[in-house]
Parts: sequence; C-alpha cells; structure tokens
Amino acid sequence: MKLSEDLSGEGYTIEPVAEEDLEQYIKIRKEFLKPFVDQYYGGWVEEIQMIIADDLFHRSRKDACFWSVRLNGIITGFLTYKERPDQITDVSVTLSESGHGKKLLDDFLDFITQLSDETKKPVLLTVYQSAPFAELYREHGFTIYGTSRTHYLMSYNIEDTSGMGDYKNRIFAEGFRKCVQDHM
Repeated sequence: MKLSEDLSGEGYTIEPVAEEDLEQYIKIRKEFLKPFVDQYYGGWVEEIQMIIADDLFHRSRKDACFWSVRLNGIITGFLTYKERPDQITDVSVTLSESGHGKKLLDDFLDFITQLSDETKKPVLLTVYQSAPFAELYREHGFTIYGTSRTHYLMSYNIEDTSGMGDYKNRIFAEGFRKCVQDHM
C-alpha cells in the first residue's frame, strides 16, 4: 500500500507493526474505540479491553497484513486486513485524532478495493452503525448486506450475499495468506 502524495508530503509513512508498537496500539485503540464500547457494550472495562487488545495485536502480527501509520516517525494509527484464499476480511482502521483520518481511510479503502478487483476476492467487513465514517465505505462501493445490534455488515465486489449474515463461517475459515511486501 502506498499513501497519497499529499499524506506522504506531510510526513506520513506506513511500516509493518513491530512488537515494540504494542503500547501505542493499546493507547490508540482505546482512544478510537472507547466511545463505541461505551455506547454499545455498557462501558469500557480496562482489564477486559487490555486482554482483547493484547490478543488482537499478537494475532494480527501473525496472521494479517498489519501496518502502523506514522507521522514524522510517531505512530498515529494502525491498518489491518487478512487476505484469505477466497476473500479479504478483518479490515480494520484504528486512528488517533491526527486530523487526517478521512484521507488515511480513503487511501486504505482505495488499496483494499483495488486488491479486491485484482484478485477477484470479495471484501467483508463490519462498521459500527454510529461511526461517522460509515458513509465513506459506501462511497468506495461497499454495500450493507446485514446488520447486527452494533454493526453494519458490509461487502465489496460480491454479488450474492445470501447466507453471509452468518459470519461464523468467515471467522472459522481456514488458510490465511500472509501479507506480502508487494502489497506495501
């Protein structure tokens, strides 16, 4: 993935996540997700969220394309996706209040939709229903094929979404394809 010239010119870079990025990941994840967790799940419980964040960080480093977004060397966010044999899933954007969230998300969605078009693999993701950037996904061609109590279930580059509401099939699918350098 490459950032737009505008963002690169301002000092933004993308780098593979390293073990020492865990502390920043936990901090930015809390800043980004706490309003949604408070709204939909009755409040942020620090102990539980620390366990979830630590587990997600290490699983993403192992099984996903997982990048840190940096502004002049300082981490301002994280981008993640998993390319499976038949689909692209677990698309995640977690950003601090850097003021360029929309543009970073725009670049990432351009990359994800281009990858989908090139590989002919559909993209499946979830977005909190109250997220202010949910409309941006639709602007990039994503459609809502279902809802949960908290999320829109969205897809790109897929014609038949019948049966996709049962997301357990996607969660337990075998065979992740690791992020390769040619996607950077």
